[in-house]
Amino acid sequence: MATEKPISLAAFDELDIVMLGGLPACGKSRFATTHLKQGRLRVNRKEIRRMLFEMTHFGEPWSDEVFDHSDEYLVSHVERRIIEHLLENQKKLVIDNTSINRDARASHVKLARSLHKSIGMVFLDVSPRVCLERNASSDQPVPESLIANLAAAMELPDRSEGFREVLVLS
Repeated sequence: MATEKPISLAAFDELDIVMLGGLPACGKSRFATTHLKQGRLRVNRKEIRRMLFEMTHFGEPWSDEVFDHSDEYLVSHVERRIIEHLLENQKKLVIDNTSINRDARASHVKLARSLHKSIGMVFLDVSPRVCLERNASSDQPVPESLIANLAAAMELPDRSEGFREVLVLS
């Protein structure tokens, strides 16, 4: 697994934003906790979805299946405002989302550029088969079709997107 090898993230230490991407159940959140927690605040769309659902449904437990995807615009808006607020207050961030392709990453790169902040990308390139196995034993699995659809749309990141640093781990 990518997170078990010795990894040098020295090139990312000074960046304002480190984006972390990969398929659901590839180990992004664990990687963030293990390798990026020190001195960084974490922003995660799934957590924003959970918070919005539980807040508006009187504490009912959230899952991907019950989330109304028409609320995704609100999730994006809240995420952007959180990121802007934290960066304006000189905080370093890890954005822990799937960020599966160039289009999914573009808004964060554009925002970083507009705020004159540096940004890098760590992408966990874990096979869909492994992600499906991990997902099956997860406390909160995502629909298998989501992993398959995201795998089909996956594009590995590169510096031409506007990142100062890119690291793809497989």
